[in-house]
Amino acid sequence: MVPTEEAILHKLMHDRFHTAKSSGERAILSVALQAFLELQRRRQETSERVRELSRQIQSSERQMALVSQRIDKWARGLGACSESDMRLVAVLGDTLAAQETRLRNTKQELVDAEQRMVHVVGLWATSRF
Repeated sequence: MVPTEEAILHKLMHDRFHTAKSSGERAILSVALQAFLELQRRRQETSERVRELSRQIQSSERQMALVSQRIDKWARGLGACSESDMRLVAVLGDTLAAQETRLRNTKQELVDAEQRMVHVVGLWATSRF
């Protein structure tokens, strides 16, 4: 298996942490290694949450399409439409908007974790010990 850039960086930080003599460098590397592990955990959680939110969004979209078809038929005089159908469209619209917001926020959390990791590694890489 070919090591990824992240795996190489993690190994480098890990090895350097164990050989560094400067307490400042060890402290920064400790934070960097914690950020790395946090990022790995966040990626896994994010991919699971994105899959679940995507399923929920697809389900809401399918329900919205079915109710919208009933409303369209009613508007053309070809079928019945109840007041609950109208309310359901509004509720589904709100639900869909909330799900899409959660999806965006979930992805942004991962981006924020990646930026923190880059910042800490950059601090380590540009510091003199």
